[in-house]
Amino acid sequence: MRAIIVTHPTPNNIKDLIHLIEDDYVIGVDQAIKALIDQNIDIDLAVGDFDSLEDLDVLRDLDVIKLNPIKDITDSYQALYEAEKRGYESLIMVGGFGGDRIEHFIAHLLHFNRFESLEMINEHSRITMKKEGEYTFSSQCYISFFPYPEAIITLQGFKYPLDLYVLKLFDPLCISNELVLETGTLTVHQGTVLVIESNKK
Repeated sequence: MRAIIVTHPTPNNIKDLIHLIEDDYVIGVDQAIKALIDQNIDIDLAVGDFDSLEDLDVLRDLDVIKLNPIKDITDSYQALYEAEKRGYESLIMVGGFGGDRIEHFIAHLLHFNRFESLEMINEHSRITMKKEGEYTFSSQCYISFFPYPEAIITLQGFKYPLDLYVLKLFDPLCISNELVLETGTLTVHQGTVLVIESNKK
């Protein structure tokens, strides 16, 4: 079962990014609610303090969790928590990259520490977390690997291969790699990495 958490900045056409099915549980976070309505996507739950939502009337017929603006968590974190509490194991955050408040994007990256199944997507990128194991990639895009906070990795089939490399916190070595074969393999021998797949331009 999937929970789709939609947050700002919101992609212009969510249905082009993800095939929504009837069983999906869609959570709109604060001002992303307007984008969901504009794109004719049904909302199962609205979460936020709604300080960025200009027209509060759109909440009238929705199931709403209203948060105090003075709080210790972000609206998106609460939305993820609500999805997990309802038993959704696959958590897909649509949007939340960049924007005027770049600090929220940084906070979203920190959420992977709490929600291990989280996946973030927008028009240009996909972010996932990989723990110990072997993973295959076939997409023709830039693929970056960042320690979370440290890992030992091997890369095969990539332009810049690695063998048992100790990827430490703040090491940018693995940014913007590319496949040189039809598929490439990431082996996480120890630790955890964030994987960012970005469309080429």
